[in-house]
Amino acid sequence: MKLTKILASTILLFSISSHTWADANEPLAYKVANIKTAGELNVRQYPSASAPVILQMPFDATWILKRTAEHKGNWQKVVWGVKEGWVNSRYIDTDHKASVELAAHRQCVAQHPENSMCCGYPATASDKNNLSVIETFMVIKVPRGQSLNVRSAGNVNAEKIASIPHNAIGIVKFPSEQTKGGNSRWEKIRWNGRDGWVNSTFLKYDPITSDYRNIVQQACSS
Repeated sequence: MKLTKILASTILLFSISSHTWADANEPLAYKVANIKTAGELNVRQYPSASAPVILQMPFDATWILKRTAEHKGNWQKVVWGVKEGWVNSRYIDTDHKASVELAAHRQCVAQHPENSMCCGYPATASDKNNLSVIETFMVIKVPRGQSLNVRSAGNVNAEKIASIPHNAIGIVKFPSEQTKGGNSRWEKIRWNGRDGWVNSTFLKYDPITSDYRNIVQQACSS
């Protein structure tokens, strides 16, 4: 119960504070743009092309938030997941779908602050007495600033279809979809709405996000 309250408070504080990230006339969320398929957008430590790269966002990354008060020339400070840094604004564009969903989420939080963790939880979720445990995973053994390749099939020669940052969390496996590729075991995963195959060497069970997802699932299912 204590953990549930802590997580709920954290979500509520994040939702309220994020209202200051965009002006009233600004879209709420953005996505990567003008990056070739399977490419990455560099997120830098400060607004300069020579600044250290602290993160690489995949070409199809969405749900990027702007810190609108923090910009310099063509550079914009952004937040993506739990990380923030600077990107060239040429490479981000309005994410209309995410903006609509985020606006609805914020309205829900404002109307139901006592039960904010359930805002956005699928209305069609199954009965909480019949729920299976959700296990989520994190990326490991990938150097900072580099990415884990997501491929179209379970082998190193398959087409690269996306990239996952070195510090990504919340990755979900498809337990029944595994294969042997060379000397490695490959698993089908879903991350940020994208499905593909990764080398399982670079994944590790993440008890924190797993616990959080299951707390929300138990609390919010009808």
